[in-house]
Amino acid sequence: MFFLRGSRKADTEPETESLTVPETVAEETQETVPETEAPETDTQEEAGGGPHAWEIFPQNGEVLTAVNARASAEGDSAVLSVLQEGQTVVITGTDGTHYMVETENGTGYVARKYVIPELYQAGNHPPFKAPSLDGIDPEKPMVALTFDDGPNAPSTNRVLAVLEKYGAHATFYLMGSNVYGENNDCVRKMVELGCELGNHTYNHNYFNLQPVSEIRPSVRKADYMIEETCGLMPATVRPPGGGIVDEAAQELNTLGLAAIFWSIDTLDWETKDPDNTYKVVMENVRDGDIILMHDVHQETADAAERIIPALLEKGYQLVTVSELAAARGAVLEPGKMYREFWK
Repeated sequence: MFFLRGSRKADTEPETESLTVPETVAEETQETVPETEAPETDTQEEAGGGPHAWEIFPQNGEVLTAVNARASAEGDSAVLSVLQEGQTVVITGTDGTHYMVETENGTGYVARKYVIPELYQAGNHPPFKAPSLDGIDPEKPMVALTFDDGPNAPSTNRVLAVLEKYGAHATFYLMGSNVYGENNDCVRKMVELGCELGNHTYNHNYFNLQPVSEIRPSVRKADYMIEETCGLMPATVRPPGGGIVDEAAQELNTLGLAAIFWSIDTLDWETKDPDNTYKVVMENVRDGDIILMHDVHQETADAAERIIPALLEKGYQLVTVSELAAARGAVLEPGKMYREFWK
């Protein structure tokens, strides 16, 4: 087992500005919860079935957050039941944007994003595809900026704005439980800008502190929230806190994901000091680095607004993790761990 020096302590709660999913209800009162937006997904072929291999009905599904099951796909239709986080339901079909599930009051319609089918959870990632290197010069220096624990719209949007201003790329390691509401637009903006999406688990559970059997659900729930939001699956995974054990690496191999760590830890989550974050990066950066920051903090956005133009001024290309690996001729292999791509 190893735990990366300078990362969060494994025996403490992660220092994130955690966002709470709003569809919380009092079960005893069956209070109606606010309806969430329907996720943007490919249109299914017909209700009751879909083009994905895991869309075989009926099958069980797990409710990811408290959500309404309505009498129809219309957002103002009657609420038949309020489904609770962790509840198992039977999915009988889909209309493309909703799942039809069995409730005590008949068939209910639930936004697809908030119920993960068991066949999806049991699946693995497709083989990794190296990205295009259009516009990237492999002979020139480059680094990969990475941002963990988001999205958090107020601060993440600031990071995205400065990336867009300078035509730079970054990799965002997303927590599945944060991919909802206005944060959905952040994820779609990342894709629009050519940034890379990474998996940071559903609830920031440490791989070296949880049973191996819980790694798959944690990873696949995050996959699902991200894919249902933007149509893309994360390219790689970052173990929360940098903690991992051999058994966890084997599970990531089965899932088809490479694990990405870092060569520069800014400790921005701890110091919350933009000047210190800027100093750590600019005084230590070298060609091929993977730099760790956390876009859930406004202080990190402050630092990013200075770091990005400063790195470009020094001649660094700002690329995604996968672009950096490909430019250095590395093939990201499932279950393997990568910290940098130095020449």
